Amino acid sequence: MLIRGTSPLSLEIMRATGGRSSHAGVVVCAMAPSAPDDAIVIEALMPRVVTRPLHLSVLGASYWEIWSNKTLADYQRWAIVAAACLYSAEDYGYGKILEQGLDAVFNTNLFTEKLPQVRGCPICSMLACLSYNEIGLRLGPDGARSIAPSRAAPYIGIAEFVAADNSYERVAFGDGATA
Repeated sequence: MLIRGTSPLSLEIMRATGGRSSHAGVVVCAMAPSAPDDAIVIEALMPRVVTRPLHLSVLGASYWEIWSNKTLADYQRWAIVAAACLYSAEDYGYGKILEQGLDAVFNTNLFTEKLPQVRGCPICSMLACLSYNEIGLRLGPDGARSIAPSRAAPYIGIAEFVAADNSYERVAFGDGATA
């Protein structure tokens, strides 16, 4: 799940990265039949990783979209969900935001891909990447150890990666009023 947020932090993330998304999360499952247009999402927010309904995740967003890998078997999808759930209630990775910010300020990938990484808790895009890594998939270029939700060329974020990879398809989208 990719979100274009409207908060001051979201706008600053998109300004700094040049990307079109400010947040990423992992869609865990669809909601009950009584709410067919909703889902459950796990996402790294300040101050910790949370699990909540999609309609709350996208509330106030100017745009959101959900991408799905068409090639995955059900057991692989559940492995991604299980990996994401391991981070439930973990503290937010403020040090990782610093690394992403330094990359954006200096227009490089030095801090997130070349230097030793800040250990610890995830940020939103890292939660998604680590969950997919669990089954041997990446949500970015080979060798990327940290990735932004979206990033301007010549660098790549999750949004640009899934849009360019034929294995992924956009399965849902809307604005903050629709979920």
